[in-house]
Amino acid sequence: MDALIKEAVKLIKPNMKISLGGGSNVAKLASALAKENNLNLTICTPSEITKKYCNLLGMQITSIAEMTQIDLAFDGCDSLDMELNALKSNGGIHLFEKVVAKLADRYIILTPLERVTEVLNPKVPLTIEITDVSKKVIQHKLEELALTYTIRTAQNIAGYARTPSGNLLIDCYAENWNDIASINATIAQQNGVVATSFFENMVTGALTFDKNGKIRKFRKED
Repeated sequence: MDALIKEAVKLIKPNMKISLGGGSNVAKLASALAKENNLNLTICTPSEITKKYCNLLGMQITSIAEMTQIDLAFDGCDSLDMELNALKSNGGIHLFEKVVAKLADRYIILTPLERVTEVLNPKVPLTIEITDVSKKVIQHKLEELALTYTIRTAQNIAGYARTPSGNLLIDCYAENWNDIASINATIAQQNGVVATSFFENMVTGALTFDKNGKIRKFRKED
């Protein structure tokens, strides 16, 4: 078990309700928890990939819809700023991840230290989930905001990528994300926008690691 996973496991107490998000580090945590027989955890996940992996490990997964409160949620991210605002874009399941974040007393990001920067990385898109009927209207608004964008396409079929709810994903880019909070707020209020990948004031802490495996912790109160 590597140092990052050891630190994450230390946070978990018997009988807790926890969520395991997506990514390789969360998968490592799931593997570690599968070997812990005395914790009696209730586990949920926003990720179908993580759910299938946990099932392979023999772990029972509870539906998010059945959860009213979560003690600890662990997830990855694509970019994190020093205020612990995050972009969680690549997976395209940010609606479900935000439901978990709202239910969680503590929402902990597991990520390489290099992804933590003063301002969010502009190479990482602000991804929005939208309904089909709103596509043209939202495209027009994105152009008004001077954002470049692409509608995400599926790799395995000829067509658009779809979220588990059947909606489209649009990846939006700007020269920088200095004003992402304002941009996100404008986009989020448009009719047809279901969710965005900008997590503002939701992350309560982060466990990060550098190239040498040294752990650095971040907490919201810091």
